[in-house]
Amino acid sequence: MTRPMKYRDLARQLTAAGFSGRPGKGDHEVWSHPVGVTVVIVRDTDCSPGVCREALAGIQQARAREQEATR
Repeated sequence: MTRPMKYRDLARQLTAAGFSGRPGKGDHEVWSHPVGVTVVIVRDTDCSPGVCREALAGIQQARAREQEATR
């Protein structure tokens, strides 16, 4: 089970994985990776477990696509 994370920790992981963020509607942010993976997170002090789960899955998906591209 995924635990809730602080927004800044999740944003740091997304940036380290090669994602770049842009503002979305309201308090949402859209993070996209050059290989085509997009993740939406809420800019709040704590991100819920569901948001963290989707963001971490997006990071894994981007890494897998990068590995496929280098083959």
